[in-house]
Amino acid sequence: MKRLLALGLVVAALTVTSLLVEQRVERDHQYLDLITSGESHLAAGDTATAIEAFSGALALRETSMVAHLRRGEAYRAEQRLDEATRDLLEAARLAPDSTAPALALGDLYDSQRAWARAADWYSQAAARLQDPAVLYKLALARYRSGAAAAAIDPLQRIVSTDDTAAQAYYLLGLAYRDTHRIDDAVRALDHAVRTAPSLLAAREELADLYRSQNRPADEMAQLQALSVLDPKPARSVDIALAETRAGQVDSPIATLADAARTDATNPAVALAMTRALLARAERTLDRPSALRAMAILTSPPLATLETSERLALTGRAQYFSGDWAPAERTLTSAVRTAPVDIEAFGFLADAAERLGHDTAALDALANLDALLGDTAPAASRAARARRMGALALRLNDPRQAVASFKASVDLGSTDASTLALLAQADWQAGDHGGARAALARASAADPHNPDVIRVQRLVK
Repeated sequence: MKRLLALGLVVAALTVTSLLVEQRVERDHQYLDLITSGESHLAAGDTATAIEAFSGALALRETSMVAHLRRGEAYRAEQRLDEATRDLLEAARLAPDSTAPALALGDLYDSQRAWARAADWYSQAAARLQDPAVLYKLALARYRSGAAAAAIDPLQRIVSTDDTAAQAYYLLGLAYRDTHRIDDAVRALDHAVRTAPSLLAAREELADLYRSQNRPADEMAQLQALSVLDPKPARSVDIALAETRAGQVDSPIATLADAARTDATNPAVALAMTRALLARAERTLDRPSALRAMAILTSPPLATLETSERLALTGRAQYFSGDWAPAERTLTSAVRTAPVDIEAFGFLADAAERLGHDTAALDALANLDALLGDTAPAASRAARARRMGALALRLNDPRQAVASFKASVDLGSTDASTLALLAQADWQAGDHGGARAALARASAADPHNPDVIRVQRLVK
């Protein structure tokens, strides 16, 4: 009897086990069917049905990384970002060694412009998957988050194995530029444009860097290439402005005349033409060029353009036309119109000084100096500081004059005249020892300089 009872219990146990196995197999089949259905609907763009299928799969297997991952992607496709984040974070928790959830979270945060978070997840993926595409996503997210220095390493890893990765070289050039490694930036961008000649953004950045390095021929080569690859008036404007900066007086006007024939209503072309004409007026004292610039500025398409730039150029045209008082008024309006065209401060200083308004001229130069900072070439900053010192002397502010002249000398203006003016300012400020030292340097530089001779009579 006991044997029969034991046998019955075994049979019952086997039956239960068999039923449990069958149920598990059935649940596994249902789970796989739901995952397959969800994948199919997600690929077809039917996200609502896909979410329902993945949710069903999770009801059967709540620890499924794949179901959480795919449902998170479906939620993201529907812009249900909180739910997408929840599912993708759960997928990452369930499978910490998998790259798929990390990449999906990186893409999610990148789409939200949360680039620092995106970089964190891309970094986790890149640590396990040395794929150039992942490394590029990591570098781009770091760069966009403001961490240009941190973007350099993944980009260097890309280009070390792929010398044709033009986009990586381009981004590397930007990262070098932003970390003040200008020579490295030029080399990276040059490689990018040689690898992909039609990569316009890289050529634009390279032209800007050549401009900052005072390499006008190299800058012009890139601008001309851009004009060939992307022929439109804006490219002609860039070429003409570069020609103007290089001191050419006729070629930029011819370049812009051609552009104007293509698009006569383009305000950028008209503004550039006035710049070229005013540059010629400044360099050759050609009043007709200033009058021609004024005619352009007061006619369509510029007549109704109430911007600081147009006001600044109008004031400059008035100045070169000999209308100094109207020029000062117009330029005062220019520096009060936002966004301010920075060069308006320099134009205002010229007009104010010409009228004997030294305080206004000094204030304008101080504002210009503060806005430009150290972006201007040292020689330009030195000349501006010397001019500010001279104005301060005329205003009987020797301490301000000393500070300005010392700044000019520190920036490279060690000519006899500047040193003599520094000596005068030191003397008037009560620093007689400093005055004698500066005058000694001035006399050694040029004992016959008129300023040296004049200050020698003052400094005893």
